[in-house]
Amino acid sequence: MTAIESPLVASYDQSLTTPKRLERLRDHSTVSVVSSNDHDHDEKASVQWRPSNLGTLKEDPARQLTVLGIVGLCYFSVCGGPIGSEPIISAGGPLIGLILLLVFPVILGLPIAYVTAELSAAYPEDGGYTVWVLHAFGPFWGFQCGYWAWISGVIDNALYPGLAVSTFAEVYGDIGSPTAEYFIKAAIAVALTLPNLLGIRIVGNGMVVLSIFVMIPFIVLFVWGLVSGHDWSALGEMRRSDIAYDSNGDLVSMTGGLDIDWSTLINTLFWNFNGAVGMSVFGGEVRNPGQTYPRAMLISVLLIALTYLMPLFGAIVFNSPNWTTWDDGSFSSIASAMGDTFLSTWIMLASFASNAGMYIAELFCDSFQIMGMAQNDLAPAFLKTRNKRFNTPHNAVFASLIVILVLIEFDFNDIVNMTNALSAFYQILIFAAFIKLRYTHADLKRPYKVPGSIPMLLVGLLIPTALLVYIAVDVFFTLAPAMIVLGVTLAGVLYARWKKFTRAQFEDLNLDE
Repeated sequence: MTAIESPLVASYDQSLTTPKRLERLRDHSTVSVVSSNDHDHDEKASVQWRPSNLGTLKEDPARQLTVLGIVGLCYFSVCGGPIGSEPIISAGGPLIGLILLLVFPVILGLPIAYVTAELSAAYPEDGGYTVWVLHAFGPFWGFQCGYWAWISGVIDNALYPGLAVSTFAEVYGDIGSPTAEYFIKAAIAVALTLPNLLGIRIVGNGMVVLSIFVMIPFIVLFVWGLVSGHDWSALGEMRRSDIAYDSNGDLVSMTGGLDIDWSTLINTLFWNFNGAVGMSVFGGEVRNPGQTYPRAMLISVLLIALTYLMPLFGAIVFNSPNWTTWDDGSFSSIASAMGDTFLSTWIMLASFASNAGMYIAELFCDSFQIMGMAQNDLAPAFLKTRNKRFNTPHNAVFASLIVILVLIEFDFNDIVNMTNALSAFYQILIFAAFIKLRYTHADLKRPYKVPGSIPMLLVGLLIPTALLVYIAVDVFFTLAPAMIVLGVTLAGVLYARWKKFTRAQFEDLNLDE
């Protein structure tokens, strides 16, 4: 969800300004044009695409991203701080939440990380997972993968204005009017869109400073919670069906059977750990990808897990307000209950900064992604237009903003379910491409290779794939999110069929250069 100016943004920007972005693939695939009649070649040519083996990677001085750089990118892209992780505890209780925070990175985070490491090292070029799916299943599914990723990113961006308002409301009280709340969210969305219209980008040093600013207050909250914690027994609690509060909103009793909201729990966990596969799209900028990617992915997953575990652990043992009342944005009210206005204000400002940074960065990536697709006739032509003064893809930015303004009306859980479902779609496709390429590209040079035979890998991917299927299906149990996901998915399939990507995707590639 983030962007770095040097060398990442400059290279990514440049790669998307070329007339034919997919021309970068020509060294790794073979295209032949067959026609029975020369005079009607343009109309009846049949494009036959077949993947070929990737040659040995040549070290390029332009490859500047190292392990530390990838870790920094991955950290801010995936979480950017613990904001939004509070429902993990309230949905199932501290015991279930903390256990899953330890288990989830192992059963889903690490498999995705290691698949990303192998394929990014095997295809060390900008484009990432779209390139993998393209090589495995051809242009139709390559388009679907990129389209789902773009829509998922835009929907995800609709969360951040709501998170900012929720954090404010936790400290200063509810806004009251739903209409006023919508327009405040819309104003935040528009304001945070301006940097992308004006060509302002988040630079590498700025991201480091922002990450430190975001994390320090949560480290303080963790230590403060341990020192002043008075309810260590809460660590063993699970959510029950009958919960009673007094007039002040304090917990009186919690009885009855287990009442775990698995949908909220699993979707919030996935949302908070999702995004590592996005590190593949800048594979062309990574130095020694065979060693860099696996190390960076492992460090990132562990660091992200600690980012959630530490402040949540401290907040649980302090347990005021009670964990049963936590919602997105509750960290500010927890800090306020600790009796420190400065810490509460700092966490609120850190939340705003984190939300703003992730919104701006993700909108930047989403806009350039859809513009690049338009430049290759994978999306409507008007989306490739750039602003002459600022050289920004303003039509793509506005298209993304329109979707965001429609979706900010939905609550946190509905938006999370929608973005998660689409993310699950393309990550299932990535797993399938991973296995397919092991069969069809067995001789492909893989500087890093996940240990195990294909049957072993299939068994190892059963649990993460089952989780992804659950996340993809779960959205269809809520009417409005289900209709939106179904609508955008159907639109992508129909558009690809109409454009006939399976026949004409590579027709304009210049293979002689």
